[in-house]
Amino acid sequence: MSASLLLDLVNSRLVLASGVSDELGDDAAASAWLRAHGAAGTPAEVADARAVREALVPFLRGETDAAVLEPWAGAMRKRARLHATGLEWVDDVDPAHVIGARAIDEWSGLQGEQGSRIRPCAADDCQHFLIDESRANARKWHSMETCGNRAKARRHYAKAKLGSAAG
Repeated sequence: MSASLLLDLVNSRLVLASGVSDELGDDAAASAWLRAHGAAGTPAEVADARAVREALVPFLRGETDAAVLEPWAGAMRKRARLHATGLEWVDDVDPAHVIGARAIDEWSGLQGEQGSRIRPCAADDCQHFLIDESRANARKWHSMETCGNRAKARRHYAKAKLGSAAG
């Protein structure tokens, strides 16, 4: 699966020791970010992207329930368009909620019998989210090179320290 609007959106703001890194913090940068994700980058889309991100991050962390997403879910409709060969169902979304509707539609597609395929990185010191594409839906870290290796190193160090203390 390629990068998605949803994943990039929830990973677009990180609080670092050196300050906040926010890809949507500046209006011009946010507009460019949205254009790179297939949107027009209008001021309304920028505002919507910021608002839905503020709702999605705590929701995906399990800190709030799905009710926070209702403004976007409620803005999503299907409309029939008649053609000579039959009906075609098209999305009819309130333009003020189009970015959030896209993100929530992506989120919905990542839900399955084994649980959600999008979740926070399991590393305590990481703010990133990941989309688990593994068959078992058991991926823990957004990056094996950073968070996964640090977690494994901590476990190894703890085992070695416990072993030396016992000896």
